[in-house]
Amino acid sequence: MVAILVHFCGTGRVRNIKSATICLTLACVLTIPARATTVIVSNTNDNGPGSLRQALADANDGDTIDAMGISGVITLTTGQLLVDKSVTINGAGAGVLAVDGNTTSRVFQTATGETVSISGLTIRNGQGGEGGAILNADTATLTIINSTLNGNTAGFGGGVFNSGTLTIINSTFSSNMASEGGGIYNSGGGVLTISNSTFSGNAVSETGGGIFNIGTLQVANSTVSDNSAAFLAGGVLNFNNLEIGNTILNRGASGVSIYSNGDGLVTSLGYNISSDDGSGILTGPGDQINTDPMLGPLQDNGGSTFTHALLPGSPAINAGDPAFTPPPFFDQRGLGFDRIVNGRLDIGSFEVQGPTLTPTPTPTATPATTPSPTATPSPTASATATPTPTATPSPSPTPGLTPTPTSTPTATVTPSATPTPTATPRSTPTSRPRPAPRPRPTPR
Repeated sequence: MVAILVHFCGTGRVRNIKSATICLTLACVLTIPARATTVIVSNTNDNGPGSLRQALADANDGDTIDAMGISGVITLTTGQLLVDKSVTINGAGAGVLAVDGNTTSRVFQTATGETVSISGLTIRNGQGGEGGAILNADTATLTIINSTLNGNTAGFGGGVFNSGTLTIINSTFSSNMASEGGGIYNSGGGVLTISNSTFSGNAVSETGGGIFNIGTLQVANSTVSDNSAAFLAGGVLNFNNLEIGNTILNRGASGVSIYSNGDGLVTSLGYNISSDDGSGILTGPGDQINTDPMLGPLQDNGGSTFTHALLPGSPAINAGDPAFTPPPFFDQRGLGFDRIVNGRLDIGSFEVQGPTLTPTPTPTATPATTPSPTATPSPTASATATPTPTATPSPSPTPGLTPTPTSTPTATVTPSATPTPTATPRSTPTSRPRPAPRPRPTPR
């Protein structure tokens, strides 16, 4: 078409108005981009009309693939889904719609140079050499939002193998397995950004249970807990450049919470919590090491993805960066779960909502100024009722008992007639509630 236009219009002066009009019309046609459309996924079949696979085949660059109207499981039986266009894939929610690799294939692969967004899906049971759930190719840009990657297996990157640019937002990587990089393997050319997300229960036979990084990695407002490795880091392993802030690092059954070798550069942005010593690299402001973050189990705490709640008394509550300002406006769970409550950020991907759950001792009954019930020894009045008339003139202790029910209780607390104050052992209250001692982390 361009060749025809050049041939028709030439490079010189257009000879008449009619020719000029034709040239202008053809030029406009060539410069109008195709309008982005929405391709609907209407069933959970692996292929055929209305399937996700067919939608990917039919879509053009810039299109949105809408799977928000279906629920259930899309089980792949004819191999992985190749995303070779720049598209947005929207699911109905991680707890509503899953794409299952059937333990026979990887689930998604993005093609080189494409820009792809995936949201509202669970991606599970994928299997591949590089990337069990997703392989993000060189120069590809992938964003994963409000999604769960669970139960995927690979040699490298049980959840995702990334060679391009990968952004993880409000998502959970759980129970993925690999030789290296149980959750994510970020290769040498990879750029990985993680925000408001959870890595839990991922495991490797070698190292880097949660995240294996030899590229560029930034982690913020996230929780990395209960991941394990045969050696070195069960949580985050860094061999290149890492920035980390406002993140919980809770070691799992094996491997330290975070490790960086001599070639790796780690910048702590501060306000991190590590259940072990953090390999001596968490030295930013507000960093806490050898500190139990006090997390609940990975479970449904609201929102579309599972999270680890902060238990009452957690040192992560209101311990985040005091200078933090949104975005993000919400924690990992999304709308309805504010990112800042009580005026300060919590550490990790979970924000305690409502009044702070930090235990404050119940109002203590410290001032025992009110007379103890035993301080009104009315039974002694019966002692004055003794029929012996000679008892009244004698200066016995009984006259001293009659005026003292409301006077100094310390002298009359004891029911015995002995006036010595040493008989008042109840003057020091023993019922004051004391906060239970905060559990200390068990050294590993």
